[in-house]
Amino acid sequence: MKVVKLKLPAHYLDYYQMHKSLIAALESLNGERFRFIGANSTEYCLPDSLQVRPGKNVWWPARLGESVAPRNLCLIEHSGLPVTRRCLGDYLYGCAWDWNPGRELCSGQTRPTTSLLYRYSVSQLNASVMGDVLSRAGDALAEPENVIPADLFYLSKTLESMPTLLDTAETEAKEAERHYFCNVSTILSRVMYLNETTVVLSQKALNTTNILLDATETIVHRLAMSNATRALMQGEQYDCRQPATLQLGQQQQQQQQHDGTVLFRTARLIVLIADPTVANVTGLALFRTRKWRTAVDGLSDAEETSMTVEEEQEEKEDFSDFTVRYLYANQSEEELLGEEDLEIGSFIPQHVIEGLDELSEALTKSEEEEDPDAVEDVTVTPANGEWREPVKPSVPMRIILTIYYNDHAFRETRNGTIARPNSKIISVSLPGYGSRMPDEIPIYTRELTRDLPGRCGYWSFEPVDNGTEFGHWSYDECRLLNTSGSVTLCGCFHLTSFSRLTKDIQMVETVGVSQKFIADQATLALDIITAIGCSMSLLGVLGIFATAVLFPTWRAKASSKILLQLSCAIAVEMVIVFLEGPDIDQHRISRIECALLGGLFHYIILVTFMWMLITAYLQFMRYVKVLGRLRPSHFILKATVCCWGGPLLIVTVLLSVDHTLYLKRDNVSDICYPHGSALWYGLLLPIGLIIFVNLISFVIVLYHIFTIPSNLTKTADHAMTLAQLRLSVFLFFLLGLPWIFGMLTTGTEDKLFAYLFCLTAPVQGFVLFIYFVVMDPTARRFWCRKLQRVPCLARAAAKQAAADGEQTTSPNTSFNTYL
Repeated sequence: MKVVKLKLPAHYLDYYQMHKSLIAALESLNGERFRFIGANSTEYCLPDSLQVRPGKNVWWPARLGESVAPRNLCLIEHSGLPVTRRCLGDYLYGCAWDWNPGRELCSGQTRPTTSLLYRYSVSQLNASVMGDVLSRAGDALAEPENVIPADLFYLSKTLESMPTLLDTAETEAKEAERHYFCNVSTILSRVMYLNETTVVLSQKALNTTNILLDATETIVHRLAMSNATRALMQGEQYDCRQPATLQLGQQQQQQQQHDGTVLFRTARLIVLIADPTVANVTGLALFRTRKWRTAVDGLSDAEETSMTVEEEQEEKEDFSDFTVRYLYANQSEEELLGEEDLEIGSFIPQHVIEGLDELSEALTKSEEEEDPDAVEDVTVTPANGEWREPVKPSVPMRIILTIYYNDHAFRETRNGTIARPNSKIISVSLPGYGSRMPDEIPIYTRELTRDLPGRCGYWSFEPVDNGTEFGHWSYDECRLLNTSGSVTLCGCFHLTSFSRLTKDIQMVETVGVSQKFIADQATLALDIITAIGCSMSLLGVLGIFATAVLFPTWRAKASSKILLQLSCAIAVEMVIVFLEGPDIDQHRISRIECALLGGLFHYIILVTFMWMLITAYLQFMRYVKVLGRLRPSHFILKATVCCWGGPLLIVTVLLSVDHTLYLKRDNVSDICYPHGSALWYGLLLPIGLIIFVNLISFVIVLYHIFTIPSNLTKTADHAMTLAQLRLSVFLFFLLGLPWIFGMLTTGTEDKLFAYLFCLTAPVQGFVLFIYFVVMDPTARRFWCRKLQRVPCLARAAAKQAAADGEQTTSPNTSFNTYL
C-alpha cells in the first residue's frame, strides 16, 4: 500500500524535523538517573507524523492559541463549519493539541461553491490566475442566503495567500490593478450582506473575519504602493457594481477632479487612495443626499430618534443615497462637524503629516549616524559638479480610507455584554508609517440610535480571554472631542477601523430559542431537551383545555378559570417558540412582521409571569393567611384586566416609541425579540421582580406547611411528608421558579444551570396538567365517568372510580392543589 506523505511548507517542515531529532536525542539518554517524558514546542502544535493515515483528518501545524481546520474538506452538516482543532498550552509547558476529531464527523454532502473555495485555499496559486480567483471568490458570495460559515473561512484563507502572489507578480497594467481593487472591494461589500449568524459562527470558530480583514488590507496596501496604481490616481472614481468597472456617472464626472486620488465604490464599501503630496487630499466624508432628506422630512422627532430615519436607507441597504466629498489637510474640524448631512468621515490634519515627516527625518538621521559608511556609499556627484546632501529613499505616502456600511466583519464573539457600533465604520491607514500617529486623527460618525451611552473606539485584532475570543473593540487611544446633534467627533491616535460604540447583549451560538433566554453556547442536546419539554407542555395544556370543555362543572370553579388563563398564555408561548425556533436564521420576513412577532413574544411572556404572580398571591393567602376573606370581590375580573392589560400597555408603548427594538440584530439566534431598553426594562426587570416576589412567597408558604403542629393534623407522618414534598414541587413549577436557573446561566460558560433550566422551565404546562387534572380527585372522577362509556376502557375506569370513592373518606393528605 502506497504511503502518502504530508507536504508541509519548508518552515513547518524544519520545525517538525527539529522536534523529532530533539526527541530522539533525549530518548537515547533514558536511564536510571533520569527519564525523558516529552518535548513540546512553545510556539507550535506539530503533527504526530508526516504520514497521511486513511480515515484520519490531515492537520498542519498551528500556533499557540490558534484554532485550525484540516487540510482535507471535512464539514459538520448542522453548523456548516469545518471540524476544528485547537492548539492549547503556554510558554512554560509548551503546546499540545486539544483533541483529534476523526472523519466520522464529516458530512457526506459537498456543495460546489464550498468545494471551489476549499480548492483555492489549499492550492499553490500563481499570479496569472489572481484576477480570476478574486472574481470567482466574489461571485461565491453573490447569493448571501446560500453562503455557509465554511465558505467564508475558505475565502479568507484564499485571500490570505494573495499578498505573496503580488510580490512575485510582474508589473501589472493599469486595467488589471483596477480590477483587483474592485474585486477585493466587492468581496468585502458582499460580506456585509451575509446573515450575521453565518459570519459570527465562522469568526468565533476560526477567526475568519479578522483573517479576511487583515488579508484584504494587506492586498490593498500592496496595490496602493505599486506603480500601476500611481497611474490610476488621476482623480477618477469607479463604480465596481458595473460589469466593466466603468467610471461613475455624469454626476460624479462633473465634480472637480482631484489629482493624486482614486476612489472605488461598491454597494456597501467605499475605498479612497490618496497621495497628499499631489493635491493635499487627506480624507473623505460621506453625506446624505437631498433625496435622503426629502424621504425623512415628514418624520417626527420621536420617529427620527427611534431609528425610523434609518429604515429608509434599509430599503436600499447600500450607499446609493450618499455622496462623497474629499477632505483636505487644512480642513476645519468644527466647520465639518456643523454640517447637518454629514454621515461619517475622517482626514489626516496638516500638523499630523508634518509630525510624520519630522519623525521620518529623525529616524533617517539616527540611522545615518549609526552607519556613516552607508551614507558615503549613496553620496553621488551630479553632472554639474556640485555636491548635494545624500537623500535616503523614503516610503511614498498613501492615505487609504475605507467606509463600511455595517459591522458584520467587526463583531465580538463572547457571551453577555459586548460593544457594538452605533454608526457606520471608517478605516484609516498609511502603509509604511505604522499604526500610531504623533497626534489625534479626527473621526466623524453619525449615531444610528440617539440617546444611547457610547464611547469612541477602534477595532483591535488582539485576542482576549486567553486567546478564546478573536478581536475586540478597544478604547485606550480614542476620546470624544465634541458633538453636534447626532454627529460625534472623536480623536484617535491609533490608525485602524473606528466607530461610535454602545453596549448590547448577545447570546453566542445559534440553533434554538432556549439560548436566547439562558445566554449560553447552544448544544444539540439542549435543543432536543427544550423541544421535548415544549411538546410535553403543549400536551398538558391540551389536556387542561379538554377537561374544561368536557366538564362545565369543573370549568366553572374560580381556580379553574385562573388555571385556564395561565395555560392559555403558556400555550401561545410554546407555539411561538416552535414557530420561530427551528431554522430561525432561514426565516425571511419583513421588518413590520418581525417587530409584531417580537412584540407578541414579549407580550405573552409578560402575561405568563403576571398570572404566575397572581397564583403566588393566592397560594400565600391560602397557606399563610388561612383565615378571613382570601379573595377580594370581583377578583377574577380584576386579575384578568391586570394580567392581560398591563403587559399590553408596556409592549404597545415600546413598539410605538421604537419598534426597531424588536427587529433581528442578535448575532447568533437572530430572532425577532426585544433588544436594548425593551429587553432590560421591558422584559428582564419585570420578570426579575416577579421571580423575586414569587421566591419570597414560595419560602414563606413552605415554612408554614412544614411547621404545622402535629396535633393539628390526623395524617400519618409519612403521608404528611409526601404531601408536603408534592406541594413543594408543584409550587416550584407553578410560580415559575425554574427561570432562576436561566438567570444564573446568563454570562457564564457553565452548562449546569443551562441543563437545569431546559429540563424544568419548558414542562410547566405538563406539570400543571398532572397536578390540576391527574392528581385532583374531582377532575379524575369526571374523567373516570366519561371513560366508562368507552368499552375498552370501562373496566379500568370503574376500578379507578372506586378507588377515588374510597379516598374521599380517608384523611386528607393532598394539601389541595386548588388556586
